Amino acid sequence: MAKRDDEVSRSGNAILRHQARERAWQPPAESAGAEEIVRYFERHFGEAATVFHEVMSDMVHLDVHVIPPHAERDCWTLFTTGMSDLPMAAPPGAEELTYAELMISLPASWRLDVLSVTPPPDDLERWYWPVGWLKQLARMPHTYETWLGYGHTIPNGDPAEPFAPGTALCGWLLLPPIGLPAEELQVTLRDGRAVHVFALHALYAEEMALKLDQGTDAILDGFDRVGATEVLTLDRRPVTRRKLFGLF
Repeated sequence: MAKRDDEVSRSGNAILRHQARERAWQPPAESAGAEEIVRYFERHFGEAATVFHEVMSDMVHLDVHVIPPHAERDCWTLFTTGMSDLPMAAPPGAEELTYAELMISLPASWRLDVLSVTPPPDDLERWYWPVGWLKQLARMPHTYETWLGYGHTIPNGDPAEPFAPGTALCGWLLLPPIGLPAEELQVTLRDGRAVHVFALHALYAEEMALKLDQGTDAILDGFDRVGATEVLTLDRRPVTRRKLFGLF
């Protein structure tokens, strides 16, 4: 569960450290709203062509839907359904933020096709890990009795380690999808629940430190400065490193 020891960063954000709670496997909650969530993503990002279905589910049944690159959006768009089948443990005063789903954007060159190959190729993990993290983060609030929301950062371990060989990216930042108007940053389901949508942005260790020290706006300013997008770029320039005399 989320352990709150009144630990606060220099920017004033609470720091939560999580530890697994002892419990038995729990059947997944009844799925509700998946079709509405899929329609939302397809309206904004394109038609989903593939779904990575979970075979065994604990607490919530998480599926990852895949929208291929197309003329209007030249990247893969992956999004979850199932995370919002249960409410998150949002703190008092943030009760309207108890439901969420996640998305991630991958380069058009990302080899998602190998994830459906049988037998699995030797380099499967090289292409699978963003999918695994989508599922891990979508289940995290329910496993640890916590919540995820705007500006939250999640490191890959403590201390954070790179997600994969060939990159130093080692943490996630949750932000609303880029380019959507404020009224389109959530899905209002027929049952009245408001499901907030967050995009995953991969960060370097020094960027997570910057966020803890100066807040989310410092990261956003840095993204603007280096021209970063929400598409995962394994070797992008860190926002903490400035060009010297325009040469480097």
